[in-house]
Amino acid sequence: MTPRRAVLTGVLLAALAAVPVRGWAASAVFNGDPVDPVTSVPYEILPGLALVQAGPDGFLGTADDIVNPAIVGDIDLVVRSGSPAAGATIPPPSARETQPIGIAGSTAAGGKEIPFTVFLSDGATGASAPAGHLLAANDMDGHPAIVAAFADLDGDGFIGPTDQDRAGSSDNSLEVRELDPVGRAVALFSGGVARGGIAIRTGLPASRRSLQVALCAMALTGPFDPAFFQGNIPTGPAISTAMPFLPQRDLTRLVRDRPAPVGPTTTLQNVVQFAAIPDGSKSTPLTLPLDGSSVTIDVARVRAQNAVRVELRPQQRGARIQPPAGEVVLGTLIPENRARLRLIPVDRWGNPADPVGNLAVTLAATPPLQIVRPPGAAAGLTVRSAAGTPVTLQMPAGAPDGTAGTITVELDGVVVDALPYRVDARFDHMRPDVRVPSLRAPTIQAAINAVFDRNHDGKLVIDVKPGLYREDLVVNRSVVLRGREPETTIVQGSGSGSVISVSAANATVEGLTAVGGTSGFALSGASTRLLDVTAWHNLGAGIAITGSDAEMWQSTSAANGGDGLQVNGGTGSLCFDSEILDNGGTGVSVAGASGAQVADNRVGDNAVGGISLISVTDALVDGNRMANNLGSGVQMLSSQGNQITNNLSAKSDEDGLTMESTTSNVVSGNSFTSNHGYGMSVRKSNSDDFAAAPGVQAPLGDNSSSDNRKGDLRTN
Repeated sequence: MTPRRAVLTGVLLAALAAVPVRGWAASAVFNGDPVDPVTSVPYEILPGLALVQAGPDGFLGTADDIVNPAIVGDIDLVVRSGSPAAGATIPPPSARETQPIGIAGSTAAGGKEIPFTVFLSDGATGASAPAGHLLAANDMDGHPAIVAAFADLDGDGFIGPTDQDRAGSSDNSLEVRELDPVGRAVALFSGGVARGGIAIRTGLPASRRSLQVALCAMALTGPFDPAFFQGNIPTGPAISTAMPFLPQRDLTRLVRDRPAPVGPTTTLQNVVQFAAIPDGSKSTPLTLPLDGSSVTIDVARVRAQNAVRVELRPQQRGARIQPPAGEVVLGTLIPENRARLRLIPVDRWGNPADPVGNLAVTLAATPPLQIVRPPGAAAGLTVRSAAGTPVTLQMPAGAPDGTAGTITVELDGVVVDALPYRVDARFDHMRPDVRVPSLRAPTIQAAINAVFDRNHDGKLVIDVKPGLYREDLVVNRSVVLRGREPETTIVQGSGSGSVISVSAANATVEGLTAVGGTSGFALSGASTRLLDVTAWHNLGAGIAITGSDAEMWQSTSAANGGDGLQVNGGTGSLCFDSEILDNGGTGVSVAGASGAQVADNRVGDNAVGGISLISVTDALVDGNRMANNLGSGVQMLSSQGNQITNNLSAKSDEDGLTMESTTSNVVSGNSFTSNHGYGMSVRKSNSDDFAAAPGVQAPLGDNSSSDNRKGDLRTN
């Protein structure tokens, strides 16, 4: 077992409020604060809010949370944008005219970081000191302060879901995206003050008044115990400014790297994450106002850099920053044969940006796709502003199913964007039988229960309008359940089970995000299909498959507590062209299954490993790109008859490829580079073939292995 795994598995990591070492004394910042009578450790409470503790299920942010209104948090920590002087009284939040203005990106990449100052507060607030007074607690010297920036993506003056703005609940799905920090930084305390700079990756062009971001902060207290993350992370409870959510406290879900001394480049930058999405329908104090009334936080503004290229983006109502388009899928009949996009000038980070002068752009599409608008795009057009230009695409009637090609964008004769398209006849005649919400179907579950073939086309199609839906869904009928896109159509579970459980055979779910469940999607029905879905911030696996012949296409599983994709048993499951990122378990875990295919995926930053095959037969793992996973890039144990081909496995915490007790597998055309263990570790191999050429060849075969820390190859 490696030191990192020993730390993660050998230490109790139930919460940041870890049991302190013998003789530990709470910091002066906790003077007068309530203490847990069982552990003698101060509670972690957000300022001005009641104490919230995990209920019997052990997870914060679920329905069984225990709220104690008799215990309310005071102000221990305050953050200010800029570099105000550290006087006796903590200064108020910045006035609008004095708010710092940053430029998207780090200083080294042409951006301008926002300076920040974090203060320890004595909590003695009043009219003349609404945030309290500076507490120069030397017991916090050298301790980390983590600053996170949250963007006001819809421009309503709040961070987080709220029905109190002009749009009401209609933009809650967009506001959920505001809970994901757009920048993080770490600074160290000295004399009760921590100063640093934070790079923000998201911005708006100056022509659109720039983007408001809220700066929030968290600090870790207590001693640096060598038995806890090798002495690199303090063991005491956290203190915090106001946050737009209840923070996640479980370090096993937060730390995604090897332990390292705290500082501006450490893993502590990932500590500020939400435990659950707040309910915007309530007048909740978790929604952060940006008008200066939330005294522990501050506001800054961020502008995009100048435009360097143009991109095709989907038209998404209400969003000031449109996400990139992955591909264009069209039907063969009207109106499914049309697609509407927007050609947007963007900076190097993909933010909408002001062009420097006019941009000369040429659009082209592989036949038979036609560019209907703007006319003459192939001859050239001019993009003059950050608003961009609308683009309409049309597939001629009668184009055969499966037709595919590319839409290219040229700027000054150079291709700067290439967007694939394809024709899928399944999109034809897919008129919805019911829409959600509607009088007939106020909820998604009501639609699943009641839908009938109103259009007499042999399908049960449910259209889900953009929004945030708080439901645990059971798909027990062979329906097509489709949202507009996962960025705007979000289903939030209760935390007591899977968000979307699919038990019916031949059901399809597309264009939805599942968040906040024990798993995001649980597929037990045969031949179920996921297309363009996202599993995000679930307690366990993002996507769990136990049925046979399940398919996952062009989807994302990210920031879940367990595996990104978990396949247990069954035959013939597919995972193609998807992203499996930053999960607390293995990226893709296949166990006890046959005939699985995992191809053309990006698998990175997962806490246990990249792709794992255990007791698997006849699987294909091909063309995947794996990087920065904390176990092996690919692990294959007690498996036979599989093909591991044409993959890249780089910068894994352990081996690029680990094989043990394997028989008659083909491992060919892979590249293993810059891994912390061996490039390839092959033990107890029996008749495994390491090249595509005829005959059984020993490792390395036709695989490449280079620059691996322990060596490029280890065999029995």
